[in-house]
Order: sequence, then structure tokens, then C-alpha cells
Amino acid sequence: MTRTNTFFEQDTPNTDGQFFVGASEFIDTSGFATTASAGQGLFTKNVPATDAATFFANVSAILRRTGQYATPSRVQEQFGTAASVPGPTVVIGTGSPDGVVGYPPTLAAQMATLTGGQSGPIPKGFEITSIDVIYEVDTTNATVATCSLTVTSFANGVAPAVTSRIALANNGLSLVNANGLPYVINVPVPNPVFSTANDGETILNVNFTPGAGGTVKFYGAVLRCNFNLN
Repeated sequence: MTRTNTFFEQDTPNTDGQFFVGASEFIDTSGFATTASAGQGLFTKNVPATDAATFFANVSAILRRTGQYATPSRVQEQFGTAASVPGPTVVIGTGSPDGVVGYPPTLAAQMATLTGGQSGPIPKGFEITSIDVIYEVDTTNATVATCSLTVTSFANGVAPAVTSRIALANNGLSLVNANGLPYVINVPVPNPVFSTANDGETILNVNFTPGAGGTVKFYGAVLRCNFNLN
């Protein structure tokens, strides 16, 4: 293959990414849950009857990219752009030569004839589209099951900025005793986006309170993602 002084990028992300965030990755800030195993390949954090467990996990598996802008020595396009300099920059029409991105088929949101051209780099990294919460309600119905997904951005000397991707709520999690069988409940992210902010942290929060005489076994959660690393 011939060599080039730049690189090729894909516009459309892959849509089949999954990250399993197991029970071992979660910390119960209430201190009520205990670690347990019902057999080989089964690891849970168990919540005793009527105790309110609050599980948090920092999703360290997520690779966050902030976007590469043009410099004199890097990411130079062969032709000029709408800013009369090689792209990409923050100016509209500088995503690629003449503001035209890719070859057909091209997403309507990226067509220069419809949008005036792309500004800035193509979003890269991971875009969380939904989460699967995996848990078991035993003996009696639970009284509380909630979850949330947030992104916290940090900057020097500034209060942390928390953005909610999934608001803290029941979000369709079942409270019903399932007779020893686990739930795998999918919770969509209402408005998925690629996380491109500097110094960002993705936090998954799941909370359970079993009913009187019951328990909840928490296995973990799966993050379903679109990803674009090329």
C-alpha cells in the first residue's frame, strides 16, 4: 500500500460495541451490599432485605477522544477549505476539502449541500446508546430500583460540571420477584452523543432496596455503544 502524509477517517461509526461493567467494578456507597457467588462464573453483590444500596462505577473502559484540529505539521488536507486553510477547524465548511465530506452514501447531516459543510473534526470515541441492567429479585418484590448515567467534566479551578445522559429514575427496572431468574433490562439513552470534552468521567449509578424478607443480587451492567476509532 502506498504511503501518505495524512490519514483516512470513517464518518459513520460502528454500532455493535459492548462493555460489561461487572459487580466487582461497583462500590456500594451505603455499605450494605456483600459480595457473593452462587457458583462458578456467577459473581454478585447482594443487598439484604430493606437495605438501600447505592452502587456507583467509574466506567474506565470508555475511550474518550476530544478531536484533532489542523496544525501546520499534522492533519493537512490536500486542498483548501472554506477558511482558505487546510481543515479541520471550527469554521463551517472546513471538515474536509471545500467542506465536502466523503463519497456517497453520505449522511444527510454531513452533506455540504444541505448543511453548509462540516466544521471541526468528525466525532470519535464512544457514544453510549443504552445500558442493560442485570440483577435478580428474590423471595419478595423489591421496593426501589433506579439507575442513572452521567458524564462529569473537570477543569482547573472550576466546579465539576455534571451532564445527565440517563436521568436518575426507575427507567423500567422491574421490582417483581422473578423466582431466582435474573433480569436484563435495557434502558435507552434519550439523546446519545459522543463524549468529546476534556477530562471527562462517565459514571453509572444503580440503586436497589429489597422488600421485607427479600434480597437483590446485582450482577452488573452492559453499556451498548456506537464507536468510531478510525
